[in-house]
Amino acid sequence: MNRLSLVGAAAIVIAATAGLAVNANEVDQEFIVDTSPIGKSTHGVVTSDQFLELGVPTANSLRIEGEQSLRMGKLDRAIMVLQRSVEMAPMDMDGRILYAEALEKKLIKQKEKRDPALYNFVVKQWLFVAKNAEFADQGMQGFQHLYKIAGTVPKKFEKEKKYLERVLIREDGTEKVILGKKPTPANL
Repeated sequence: MNRLSLVGAAAIVIAATAGLAVNANEVDQEFIVDTSPIGKSTHGVVTSDQFLELGVPTANSLRIEGEQSLRMGKLDRAIMVLQRSVEMAPMDMDGRILYAEALEKKLIKQKEKRDPALYNFVVKQWLFVAKNAEFADQGMQGFQHLYKIAGTVPKKFEKEKKYLERVLIREDGTEKVILGKKPTPANL
């Protein structure tokens, strides 16, 4: 065979292979199903709230939905879903940590006048995490957030009640909520 016939044979093989590839793509297209009616699509992100409406959701599914809402910036939705999760499984520290994080973000977002009741509730949530955590890293996370919010952590042998008396503020609005503020003698 000469060089010209080899090039011609190669061209025939390429054309035949390309024809098979086109047919293969057509066959693959038959198996693609449009799922747009199933989930809500927004700029390539698919979210689904169907499990909240269908049947009884579990604490884990609520925690996952709350975490997703938190990541998407839907703070009020995250708080609502994570609150349900914590109510269903109060000792689930992962759910409790996510719930406390969502509440803390809401408190931090309040720039002008922070809600003292929310501040007290966030402190109580992080204290619960710090004292009742299953793992050391979860407990440390609770203590770090307590220090960030209240400006202090419980002393070595200090009871929870005594610590809360020391750091919680009046909810009547007479005291301004300042994050990371150590308690003053007026608060003691």
